[in-house]
Amino acid sequence: MNKKSYRILIAIIIIVQAAIALSGCSIFPTEEEPDVPALKTPKPIEYSFYQVKKGTLTSSTAGIGTVNSIYYTAQSFPVNGSRFKALYVELGQYVKEGDLLMELDNSDLEIDYLQAELAYERQKMVFEDQQAQYNNGSISDTAYRVAELELENARKQYESIKAAYEGTKLYAKVSGKVVYINSAYTAATEAKEIVAGETMIAIDPENPDYIYLEFDKSGTVTENAPQQFRIGAKLTLTLLDNAGKPVVGVDQFQGTVVSIDSLGASADTSNKYYCKMENPPAEVVVGSSVRYDYTEYSIEDCLIIPTSALYEFNGNQFVYMLDSDTNLRVQVPVQIGYRTSSQAQVLDGLKAGDVIIDK
Repeated sequence: MNKKSYRILIAIIIIVQAAIALSGCSIFPTEEEPDVPALKTPKPIEYSFYQVKKGTLTSSTAGIGTVNSIYYTAQSFPVNGSRFKALYVELGQYVKEGDLLMELDNSDLEIDYLQAELAYERQKMVFEDQQAQYNNGSISDTAYRVAELELENARKQYESIKAAYEGTKLYAKVSGKVVYINSAYTAATEAKEIVAGETMIAIDPENPDYIYLEFDKSGTVTENAPQQFRIGAKLTLTLLDNAGKPVVGVDQFQGTVVSIDSLGASADTSNKYYCKMENPPAEVVVGSSVRYDYTEYSIEDCLIIPTSALYEFNGNQFVYMLDSDTNLRVQVPVQIGYRTSSQAQVLDGLKAGDVIIDK
């Protein structure tokens, strides 16, 4: 290498070293300083307040029931053994007392019945002749007594077979609506022998004494519904149309919740309440929809607070108020009387105008 090249190389090295010194050794990785989080001001606690005031505390409930008859007459056959033959009515049909409802197969009895009737009529004719002979002294007392016994025997045989024959036909004992048909027999694929006394058809005579407003114990009610209706509770009743609206021109009427003991065995007292209607309008019939309204209690001019503001701990009840000096919550003991799901009556601890924390 000549001197000129050597000087150029030295100059280049000096320039590079100077550049490195000026750059602060930037060719090496530098340590990053940590980010310092910005300080935030805590969001102030926001409360909802309620001003204590006087008012009326009411516990009420409402719902819809159906007018039903809870009494019916059971129609059954008196003897076992026969088989179903024909049904002459259908569910919901109105029948009159004495109408034929159902018939059993009586083909075996029909001939016996006709023969017994014929034998009885013949024996009556024979007896009339013997009676005439006895009256004119042609036959003895003994012969006449035998004639009487023979007539009585023919009569009893005839009436026995007649009863059995007529027992195969079921007639309505009362007028009313057919509410039950024993489909175990009427819809059976194979004929079954009838069991004596088993209900085959039930008729509801719709006696006003047994017509009640019926509604579910678990039915739809307002949020302030009592847990159960007391016996004797008075209900305000409103007749509804098919759209669930009050029927125009029909006044409200009253009803009373009745006890289980006053109802018939057909009443479903385990799942339903029964209300005896008092002088219902003529438009109220079996099947009508009726709205009931019930007020359990109504307390006027009492201090009322929302139940959402009420707290309980170890049997003690209290509300929160905001201390004006510290702006902190403080507990205020209270004594509560009646309350619903949304409101409570304050007996002690607060006065009208006090401001409490609701939420």
